[in-house]
Amino acid sequence: MKQLLSLLIAALALATFCSKAIAQKDTSVYKTWNELLAKVKKEKKTDASTDTRLKAYNEQWLAEINKTISAKPATESWKEWSPPNQHTGEINLSPLMEEAPAPIYILPLAGQADLDATFDPYIKKIASQQKQIAEKVAKDSKIQQVYQKEGQEGLQKRAIAESDKSKIVQQMGGMENLMKMSDAERKAAAQKMANDLRANPGLISGNNNPGADAMSKKLMTDKDYAKRFNNMSDAEKEAEVKKFMAENPRQPDVNVDPAKSNQQHEKLMSERDNTKYTQDITLLNLRIQKRLGAATELYSKNVSEINDWVDNVRSKIGKWYSEKYAAIPVVELGEYGHDKDPEQVQALQLTVAYLTYQMVEGPGMKLRSDNWNLYKTNCKYAIGELNDFIASYKWGSHKSDDIFAPDADQEMVAGIGLAYSMMTQLAEEAKAFSSTAKGYQKQFETITTGR
Repeated sequence: MKQLLSLLIAALALATFCSKAIAQKDTSVYKTWNELLAKVKKEKKTDASTDTRLKAYNEQWLAEINKTISAKPATESWKEWSPPNQHTGEINLSPLMEEAPAPIYILPLAGQADLDATFDPYIKKIASQQKQIAEKVAKDSKIQQVYQKEGQEGLQKRAIAESDKSKIVQQMGGMENLMKMSDAERKAAAQKMANDLRANPGLISGNNNPGADAMSKKLMTDKDYAKRFNNMSDAEKEAEVKKFMAENPRQPDVNVDPAKSNQQHEKLMSERDNTKYTQDITLLNLRIQKRLGAATELYSKNVSEINDWVDNVRSKIGKWYSEKYAAIPVVELGEYGHDKDPEQVQALQLTVAYLTYQMVEGPGMKLRSDNWNLYKTNCKYAIGELNDFIASYKWGSHKSDDIFAPDADQEMVAGIGLAYSMMTQLAEEAKAFSSTAKGYQKQFETITTGR
């Protein structure tokens, strides 16, 4: 019991010491601000940037926030791809992203800067390149070519003919028949088709794949089997599919022309390759989107941390200001009545302007600029795989005979569009920060010089 009491007393003593240390720390900075206020009252204005004690507090507080935002996350998914040393393609996104102009965070420089002249040329350059590549692909699009030759009516006829190739659409009477139906009739036809598929999954493939049909039917009708199948490993599922294929061999297609079978096979494989290639680009775009999203998430987290830091320092200054303002005496102002001593109010406002400029706005903009530069670097990593893929991409070489099928060029443009959008976002964000810095500078000049 005696030992426990001794530990409790020691803990209380430590807590008291820490409280005093914190109080002394706060009191120390407030003391420095008090002395700056006294100097302003005496000299009417002063240059707070030369005060070494203010700089010391600045560095101390900045060290805390920099430690927080510089901490690396557990995973850096934007670095999943390691780009090669060289890029020989016609389109090179990385140096274009590197050109994105950084924020002008130094307040006096921002105050004098022409922000439109600094940032708008880059934003317009990205927009122009994005428009050019979109127009190029649209011009080479088979849909556009058909539209130019056959008009909207020709496109509609081709769309109906392509839809009629679907086994489901065939079972429902064809696309033209569906278009003539009312909403209620289409709903009833769809319900009937769903019921027919449950009874005979082969309707989808026209019984061209009896093994797949037999397996689909068993999965739909045998709940225990479906449950066992879902719990199988990928290898076990593959073996199960092969078993059904072996037990239910495909029957020869009587419509196949032996003389043209090689040609038909080559066309089928070509279309399959084009479809697979387009799907690969789609998956690449999803990976790029995910990596850019991860980089943006870190950036946003750091922005939130910086905002909290700025609010905290502003709060300290605001608390000090409130106490000082409350202590200013009320004086006689002649015909204006009674009010706080105007000279002391002006000195206090001038001091707060110096403190806010030197300890909040200037350092805050530097933090935001550093975070922006990190964001740009991470975004360059994030688009690395896309940039390398573009280097060897052959435009227009992966077209499908089906004009309505997914198009590799269009998917490629969509991926490049992701990168272009990020470049535009970076530039617009930098311009917005610089505009804020410019506003801080103008406000400070207005308060301190009256101009």
